[in-house]
Amino acid sequence: MGIVQEENQIVSIIIPTYNYAAFLPTAIRSCLDQTYKPIEILVVDDGSTDHTKDVIKEFNNHIAYFFQENRGVSAARNMGLELAKGDYITFLDSDDYLTNDSLELRIEILKKHTDIGIVFTSTYSKTWGKKELRYRPKIKKPIISDKFYEDLLLRKIPFQTSATLMRSSIAKRFRFPTHLSNAEDIVYFTKIFFSTKGFFLPNPTAVNLRHPGSLRHNVEEIREDGFIEAVFDDPFYNGALDRLRKRCTVHRYLELSRRFSLSREIKLAKKYYIKALSVSPKAILKLRYLIKFIRACLS
Repeated sequence: MGIVQEENQIVSIIIPTYNYAAFLPTAIRSCLDQTYKPIEILVVDDGSTDHTKDVIKEFNNHIAYFFQENRGVSAARNMGLELAKGDYITFLDSDDYLTNDSLELRIEILKKHTDIGIVFTSTYSKTWGKKELRYRPKIKKPIISDKFYEDLLLRKIPFQTSATLMRSSIAKRFRFPTHLSNAEDIVYFTKIFFSTKGFFLPNPTAVNLRHPGSLRHNVEEIREDGFIEAVFDDPFYNGALDRLRKRCTVHRYLELSRRFSLSREIKLAKKYYIKALSVSPKAILKLRYLIKFIRACLS
């Protein structure tokens, strides 16, 4: 694909970071290597204590850098939303990176479908230190829907924050909840999907990097800390999501049980598995969760 250039169609890429100096250069370079121009890159440093500031010096002429005291990834993303000047907005976790045509693929959809407010895609998965990119598509055809919020809450679609692109007018309407330490992105994007029609593109446009220090696998970040209440008790929905509450709660507890099982936190895994069964005894029929739980208990 050739380079696409149009005046006044800027994409703002918001990169929150915290002590990820080892990964940040790859994330930034993947933005600079995009086939779509123009872009603005906003790096919001959430109080890093490593050599992040030294890394930033290499890119001083290409990015806008902002430092804040450590207040969490949601506060960093919210600062990016306040500062972004682009017509379109995307987020990129600082330990992930974009494919070269990432923006071009997604923005062409938004230009073609004026009624679409957000495009999101599949992602590659990569293990730190290895070259192989893994891609196991669960959905192989594009989908347009105004009910992606249901699919997101019930985990029926692949979703990564780094693989989204929104019109700025939609993205700036909401903020990430700063009181949650996990699934804060689901809370934010549920509102996005509830407010606009979305387009799912099966083509991977970002690479999700798995590494030992990843927050996605940090047990201390995976706590049941009000996610269900943050979604379903929000007056914004005026009760429109109530019918999904029970199923979403079961999925949430099963997912927490799975993560704690993988981390060998057996007491917590058991706690949340029992909580899932207490909400719906039929949860025991979800064999992949049951098998992981049993294996963790026996290991």
